[in-house]
Amino acid sequence: MDLTSIGVKFISQFDLYKGQNSTVSQLASFPGRIVIGPGGAAPNEETELLRILYIHNPWWTTGRVPDAKAPAFKRRDYYGLVETLETPEITAVVGARRVGKTTLMYQLVEYIVGKVGPSRVMYISLDDPYLKITAESLKTIFELYGKYVLREPLSELRKPVYFLLDEVQSLKGWDLVLKRWFDLGYNVKFYVSGSSSVNILTGGAESLVGRLNPQIVFPMKFLETLRFHMKEEDFERRFNDVNWSLRRALEKAIRDGDAVSLYSSLRENSNFMAKDLDRIILYLQEYLLKGGYPEVVDTQDPLRASEILRNYLNLTIYKDIVRTFKIRDPEAFESLISVLAKECCQRLNYSELARALDLKRQTLKAYLYYLKTTFLVSESEYYTESRVKRARRERKVYINDPGMRNTAVGALNEYLLSNTLELGKVVEAVVTDHCRRLKLDLDPASGTQIFYWRNHGYEVDI
Repeated sequence: MDLTSIGVKFISQFDLYKGQNSTVSQLASFPGRIVIGPGGAAPNEETELLRILYIHNPWWTTGRVPDAKAPAFKRRDYYGLVETLETPEITAVVGARRVGKTTLMYQLVEYIVGKVGPSRVMYISLDDPYLKITAESLKTIFELYGKYVLREPLSELRKPVYFLLDEVQSLKGWDLVLKRWFDLGYNVKFYVSGSSSVNILTGGAESLVGRLNPQIVFPMKFLETLRFHMKEEDFERRFNDVNWSLRRALEKAIRDGDAVSLYSSLRENSNFMAKDLDRIILYLQEYLLKGGYPEVVDTQDPLRASEILRNYLNLTIYKDIVRTFKIRDPEAFESLISVLAKECCQRLNYSELARALDLKRQTLKAYLYYLKTTFLVSESEYYTESRVKRARRERKVYINDPGMRNTAVGALNEYLLSNTLELGKVVEAVVTDHCRRLKLDLDPASGTQIFYWRNHGYEVDI
């Protein structure tokens, strides 16, 4: 087909779209988006889809993942994802917005490219506004990949291929789409990512039961920020040894009911880190101020860090929560976040809080649930074996990341470090968050629930 024919065909399609004669100004406004109809993609649409897929997957051409997409520093979560490559289940990478899920996906792609070659892995961002992915177009993309990139039908694969679908919650009915593909039994390993546990874990729980393996990604732990800042090999080795020694001591102390042995281990291991202690304290203060979101960890200016986190918070509120759950009063929702940040680690009476915010108690509980599903907040319940008593007692609410908490109350500055009352709240929240992660790591089946206890003037925070 010559260029004239192509031009005539394009203008004809444009006329059909507009339902009137075309002009230059009308042609300029023709929407450049790909929408696949029920009959699949036309030849020119297939070409455009492939072009975009090559943009999403530059390693098909270059043989390598760009350094900017897959930085050299690897978080612990990366090694956990590598271990899932041989498992058949769909691996769901979930966590708060901008916590590093996409970076982990690209680092996993880099590993796969090095292991089995660039053509056997495909990455797609499902929130790409140009692609406008639908269940039908995703099917077309899979077929085009097999035909023109892999050059092997997916139904006849002898060696596995890997499909990584980022921001999967953008595709309506994504769980049913993946269920159909999973049940076909093709030699395809799926990875999906998203920012809401409602859309990924809860939404896909019923249709993907027994097929979905969640991997929750949190902001960086304090230990990870130390690894990031202190990259010297000797420090990595020494700190890793101390970390695992204390972990074994904690497990033993819990198992034997012997807190004294844990205290002795803490004192002994602190000596191994004596020469690094001053730097560790400085980085701890920085962590208590800025928290563990990857972009913020690499940002030195507190004002810039606060701007980044404020942007994250606004995107989470308005894109992940208000839009998804159709909240009618966003201002009341923002006020709730401010109150929770100010009263972080305090026991809250939900009835009193609802009255203060002029909300119904059930609306307040719904708002808290939304915040938990986006990994912004968590709760600590009163410890008792009676579920009835537990439900009646006040709960503690935490903003999970210290930088996010400080941003919400306008306190991301060094003054916080001299304000013992406010600093105490941040420290308790950080320790609670790390205990929650440790519990999940040691006993994944038990979940992340943390408790506090108080009786006759005595109290245990965690």
